[in-house]
Amino acid sequence: MNEPILRVENLAISLVGADAAWPLVSELSFEIRRGETLCLVGESGCGKSLTALSIIGLLDRKLLRPTAGRILFEGRDLLALPEPEMRALRGNRIAMVFQEPMTSLNPVQRIGRQIAEVIAQHRGTGEAAAEAEAVALLDRVRIPDARRRAREYPHQLSGGMRQRVMIAMALALRPALLIADEPTTALDVTIQGQVLALIDELRREFGTSVLLITHDLGVVAEAADRVVVLYGGRAVEEAGCVELFDRPHHPYTAGLLGAIRELLAPDRMDRLTEIPGTVPSPAERGPGCGFAPRCAYAFGRCNEARPAFETREFGHGAACWLPDLASVAGASR
Repeated sequence: MNEPILRVENLAISLVGADAAWPLVSELSFEIRRGETLCLVGESGCGKSLTALSIIGLLDRKLLRPTAGRILFEGRDLLALPEPEMRALRGNRIAMVFQEPMTSLNPVQRIGRQIAEVIAQHRGTGEAAAEAEAVALLDRVRIPDARRRAREYPHQLSGGMRQRVMIAMALALRPALLIADEPTTALDVTIQGQVLALIDELRREFGTSVLLITHDLGVVAEAADRVVVLYGGRAVEEAGCVELFDRPHHPYTAGLLGAIRELLAPDRMDRLTEIPGTVPSPAERGPGCGFAPRCAYAFGRCNEARPAFETREFGHGAACWLPDLASVAGASR
């Protein structure tokens, strides 16, 4: 791993109304190195997809606005780029695979033509050459009978095939950064594994960095080099994947992992551990730790002041007032 290709520094994103602004993402910082897979993980509404959309420049600025921080990609602040320059990067140096391919693919245009348009737009390739390359890409992502499939429409393909089409389209220009937002949602377990293996194979072949967004810890375990855990729009923990699963340093992470372990343990299938309560809305967030109302280990200070994110041993960081987080993790198992 070498220098970071992407560095997010103290990013804040707010929902802007007529009379007020509500913070949805706050003080978020992380970096992705070249050829690395970083997972953003957390419950729905924690800010994962908002972060991805801010990186690729697709936030609806009428409602959602970055209010602080920088997003540095190959040394340039994406938040400060004019739209024409951002458009030149989008789909070229930075590509994205969205959660539901049917909402991203044009339902009345053939699959091969959609991929060919991406190639022609950014490379100036002729129509025939672009369509031939589109077929080759479909074959590369293991869609059987690629030439015939290139002439079909999205509704004629299965969910797994449509997601492979999105991966082929995203990788058509060999991007430096691939953002995959819940790419295995609604796919069965076998197809999930195939899609993740395909992304990882292409990452290794082309040296592409991957930002993988998911709420599924099984996906994290299979795909991640490093993990950033989000809660209420803030990073609460960051570590290497093995270290995070072995020794979580934040009670929220420990609770997530505890639920999975209870589910998978053969001798404890009669009950499932859950994290009580729900994620507070932006308007309900108080001055203390956002997780404190749901935390079994919270004490007075947790409700009074928000803990800073601190990097501890082996680059393992967390935002928690508890001094001995390893014992918290152990108690959660």
